[in-house]
Amino acid sequence: MLRSRRLLLAVSLAVLVSLLACATAPASPIVVKLRVEGSSKTLFEGPIATEAIPAAPGISTKSSAGAHPCNVKDNGGNEGFGAESGTPTTALYDAAVASGLAFDAGWSSSLHDFFVTQVGPDMETGAPNFEAWGYAVNYTTANVGGCQFQLAPGSEVLWAYNYFNLTHLLSLTGPASANAGSPFTVHIGDGRTGEPIAEATIGEDVAGTTTALPGASATDAAGNATITLSHAGVVTLKATRADSVRSGGLAVCVHNGNDGTCGTTLPGAPSIAPVQVPAAPLDVASVAGVVSGHVYSRRHAPRILRGLVQVPAGGTLREVRISLQRLNGRRCQVFDGARESFMRARCGTARFFSVGGAESFSYLLPAPLPAGRYVYDIEALDAAGHATKLIAGVSQVGFRVR
Repeated sequence: MLRSRRLLLAVSLAVLVSLLACATAPASPIVVKLRVEGSSKTLFEGPIATEAIPAAPGISTKSSAGAHPCNVKDNGGNEGFGAESGTPTTALYDAAVASGLAFDAGWSSSLHDFFVTQVGPDMETGAPNFEAWGYAVNYTTANVGGCQFQLAPGSEVLWAYNYFNLTHLLSLTGPASANAGSPFTVHIGDGRTGEPIAEATIGEDVAGTTTALPGASATDAAGNATITLSHAGVVTLKATRADSVRSGGLAVCVHNGNDGTCGTTLPGAPSIAPVQVPAAPLDVASVAGVVSGHVYSRRHAPRILRGLVQVPAGGTLREVRISLQRLNGRRCQVFDGARESFMRARCGTARFFSVGGAESFSYLLPAPLPAGRYVYDIEALDAAGHATKLIAGVSQVGFRVR
């Protein structure tokens, strides 16, 4: 009987240790799509690698009266249990630090969470308007604080100033390419409900500031508007309306007839039907490959970037390109394939370079990766120049080196 009790006690202790280990295991970085809309411009739009921030070091601001955790499990009513995770607030905080944006948030000891009060130039105001910061994930307003929401890789996170006084979260859709001087149609809806939004304006986004397009019509009752772009190149469009959060950017590639850009074919060149070339899950590293969200020591950090592209029957692979972004403290860098070194860059900006046209490839980095957070992207182009989409955890992998 005594032996049985000792065995039961040993098993119970093992289970308890296992549960505590699961509850306290450090979270891994994930890549999410973050957009921060200020009162007059877009402050940030792009991918960001983020992770749980525990009590040490915590987030400390001028209004927080010390450092506090933002990791889901230690916030709100979670009482120190559950899995740690990157959150909407950690994503916003990481982007603000990386981009040099002013950031402030007060700490609520009763709710055990932060209230964001300032990003960039936009500060929360009191009565009578109560213009405050709020957030949505995948166009859905959460009913918990920004440190209590567990993000999944690839989540679309929106933070907006005066969020609670605005009626719609605008969503803009339209063609990926257009002919210069030829009108085309775009559609604006409410990202939460899908309903069409009338009387919205289409503008061109340059460095976060949206300027109305000359001659562009406002959206009609069906949420549609007709616009014409006159110059070749890539133009980023955004939709605005006074009572709504502006939309995310829509990149439109503008070509001059069949000039060989934007998927067009030069006169006399063989016609090739567009082919979607899906990217397969990446195998990036020496043996086991990069694990999405993994934390590597410098000694075991990836040195060889590998990838594989699956080409469907009848498809033609023209080129494979990769990008490697690094975030270290307040500095953002991208790897320059021509110089074979990291260069300063705007945070959230990918810089792709070619690694050839084979379905599988290996790229040896010139030196071991230094400490920092990384986003590794791979895209494939078919014969018409169409690129595959970035898919978090598949063709877009975030990891950390410490």
